[in-house]
Amino acid sequence: MSGTDELFPDATPHPGAAVPPPPPVAGDPVDAAPGVAAPAPRRRGIGAAAFVLGLLAILGDLIGLIVAFFTVLGAIGNLGQILTTNVDNSLGAFLGVVILAFIVFFGGILFAALAVILGIVAVVRNRGRVLGIFGVIFGLVVLVSHIAFGIYVTTQGNVPGVTN
Repeated sequence: MSGTDELFPDATPHPGAAVPPPPPVAGDPVDAAPGVAAPAPRRRGIGAAAFVLGLLAILGDLIGLIVAFFTVLGAIGNLGQILTTNVDNSLGAFLGVVILAFIVFFGGILFAALAVILGIVAVVRNRGRVLGIFGVIFGLVVLVSHIAFGIYVTTQGNVPGVTN
């Protein structure tokens, strides 16, 4: 005997001895039935995705409007130069704004539709219900505004290529 045998007694239980239950795991509810695993906490990933998509749809619209506004202001500020010497650059800037408008319009519709769908799924499945509701609200705001703007543009009668 080396003198340390008393410090580390044999931990194997004797035959027929009662084995104590394992200690409870942290996070288990107190009122859970013994032997029944507690349900896993609900994750809010779907609701968060709906919220982020709805927020991106709104922010994309705002950024697109700001870029188009400053491009138009720059064109108005240089109107004399645009009409005489710098026609190619001004047409390129105008084409860039048109392409940006199409990307913002249809990208906003896509992001908003996905936000509404994922928000409804999050609310129904209780996977981030509050974030899902905000995603649905943001998505519906963008969808309604884009559809209203599209109807307005197509019924004006002065858009080349869209109406005659």
